[in-house]
Amino acid sequence: MAPTIKNVVDKTVQPLLFDANNNDRISSQQKQQPPQSTPSSRDGIQPAIERLHRLHGTSILLDASTLLRLPASTYATSCTIFHRTYHRLSLRKHCVWSVAMGCVLLASKVEEEPRSIHSIILTFAHIYRRRRLRVGDDISKFHYGAADAEADNCALLNDLEKENVVRSVKPMSMLGPVYAEWKDALFDIENVILQTLGFTLYWIPDSHPHKFILYFVRVLEIDNKEVAQKAWDYCNDSCRIDLCVRYEPEIMACVAILMACSCNDVELPLVPTPWWEVFIGGNRSQDLSIVCNAILALDDDDDLDNRRANYAFVPSLLEKSSFNDPESYLWSKAD
Repeated sequence: MAPTIKNVVDKTVQPLLFDANNNDRISSQQKQQPPQSTPSSRDGIQPAIERLHRLHGTSILLDASTLLRLPASTYATSCTIFHRTYHRLSLRKHCVWSVAMGCVLLASKVEEEPRSIHSIILTFAHIYRRRRLRVGDDISKFHYGAADAEADNCALLNDLEKENVVRSVKPMSMLGPVYAEWKDALFDIENVILQTLGFTLYWIPDSHPHKFILYFVRVLEIDNKEVAQKAWDYCNDSCRIDLCVRYEPEIMACVAILMACSCNDVELPLVPTPWWEVFIGGNRSQDLSIVCNAILALDDDDDLDNRRANYAFVPSLLEKSSFNDPESYLWSKAD
């Protein structure tokens, strides 16, 4: 029988355990120390709210990467930049929409998959319209209460009508004020992210768990192609939350293979020692369990926070509102 995964899901954000000497890798000894707060939590933001905004930002990154036809590695790089940025900056200072735009621009440069400023702005404006209309979401079934932020008469339209509304919008003029709002937000946040991360992004592509999947599968002599594909999908899912900041990519790859094998009834050796110890060493079972639970928590599509992050528009937590919040100029001109 394949090893089973204990499905005890912890949905809280586990903050970065900062090491002043080496903040790129986090040791097991550090994880046993009391966790330090994130910049957002120090600004009074609850872990559940921080998780919601992180999920919202990475869902925007996924949509943008898909529409811009960026490879999985570029999406993973953009998510890593996103999470590392918010481990140094607060959600009170910069909204996820502007940070996500900057991450896509920087990731496309780092991965040598460049996309023009114009195409990035048009893509995010398109996603913005879809989120305001909640395209793909069941408005009759799911309500987010006072947190709802959507376009007027959104509830009166079905999905086909919403798609027609999105398609009927004329392309933005590069000389117009709406385009200027998006462009200014993009250029401003690009500089902020670079300064925040010390202008060193070149190492990020080598830190993704995806690159370890195929090597580990070959070593384990797994012939089932569905296992490798499922493990790859789990690695993509892991980008949604800040696991890339807190755990080594080898651990992420082992977790992805473990869950993929469990889904496909593939047995791997557990005696005399578990197979993953060959790749990550001993005494890492707790880390594997934490990562498994964190990824499994993302699969619950009936969870309101997950749905809201994936389909709706989540207003920013900025003190003076964001450039595209409901009371902004962009909100009134989006359609």
